[in-house]
Amino acid sequence: MADNAILKTPRLRLSTFSDADAGDLYALHCDEGVNRFLASHEAIRTREDAEQRLLDYIEGQDHRGFSQWKATLHDGGFAGRAGFSVYPETSEVALSICLKPHLWGKGYASELAGALVTWFFENTYFTHLIAFVAAGNDPARRMVEGIGFSQRQRTVIDGNAFDCLQVLSPALARYARASA
Repeated sequence: MADNAILKTPRLRLSTFSDADAGDLYALHCDEGVNRFLASHEAIRTREDAEQRLLDYIEGQDHRGFSQWKATLHDGGFAGRAGFSVYPETSEVALSICLKPHLWGKGYASELAGALVTWFFENTYFTHLIAFVAAGNDPARRMVEGIGFSQRQRTVIDGNAFDCLQVLSPALARYARASA
């Protein structure tokens, strides 16, 4: 069988979702702790939401060449989702990582985040990438700041405060440093 991985890290593998993944996606989001720090455009609350979101991920991959991808451990176990989504308010591309709770605090998200940022700027033409971090989610904030994101603004989404952080493409970052 051919390896269809989009991205591999030392412990995880990202590949495109298929129609058969709705159950895993729904099960991931059934844990309210998973949805706690997500904005409404990222949260999945019902099986129907999971099925629709899965279609959106597959269609996004087909149209843009990137989307949210299925994250699996190297043994094949489902770990969550990670990749990119288009923030509906500004049409900017946002980094998003959503893993099963038993993987939290073990460096999996950091491992993915750095690899995803590198992949994004090597495979797209975008000048920057954003990430939303819920106010009070200090571990997530430290993680994205640790890979080069910086605060852009605080915003309110569905009544909840989020910090919008961004990282510039390497070429734009070099230009900004040279112009400063």
